[in-house]
Amino acid sequence: MDIPKKIADKVHTPFSRYGIRSISMDDIASDLRISKKTIYQFYSNKDSLVETFVDTAIDENIFRCKILVEKSDDAIIELYFLLVYAMELYNILNPAIVYDLEKNHELAYEKFKGHKTQFIHQTVKANIERGVKTGLYRKDFDIDIITRFFLESLAIISNPAAFPPTHLKRKPADELFACLISGIVTTTGMDVVNAYKNQRDIMFLSNYEDRPFWDH
Repeated sequence: MDIPKKIADKVHTPFSRYGIRSISMDDIASDLRISKKTIYQFYSNKDSLVETFVDTAIDENIFRCKILVEKSDDAIIELYFLLVYAMELYNILNPAIVYDLEKNHELAYEKFKGHKTQFIHQTVKANIERGVKTGLYRKDFDIDIITRFFLESLAIISNPAAFPPTHLKRKPADELFACLISGIVTTTGMDVVNAYKNQRDIMFLSNYEDRPFWDH
């Protein structure tokens, strides 16, 4: 493995788990057992390392979404995994990290903000338009508003401060997806949702350990 990638991979877990601000360049050098001088050969400062961290998360999200859209069979299962992938991105770039990006790493923050408001928004919006055309989703709602509502709802439930871990049988993500999908599907669409529930039990965001063939 080349050194820049080794450095970028090494910071992924501590940045996600402990936050960007709490991890210093000294910590990174110590964990990698290399000198800070070596790190600075590839990353001019912490900002550039943070940007790489954000870029990696965004690139992974784009790659998976594009394969999904290409391979999925219908709008409902596509929407399900689009929301799964968005949640996974929000879990990596959680509210505490996004706050830190906004305050201390402007370029990285703008990259994340742009990805959310452009790529993710347009991908989900295109899915809803497809579902309307194929008769799975209703026609009597504003697609842009619903798209924004979906994405902001995911961001909220990814915030542990708003939804701390509990011992509830159903997780907030389960309830959210059930409400979101039931609010836009037609009778035909609900039949498809129920078929997925009965056949594979995959229509809950917290139960997706068994990946579809396009995500392996």
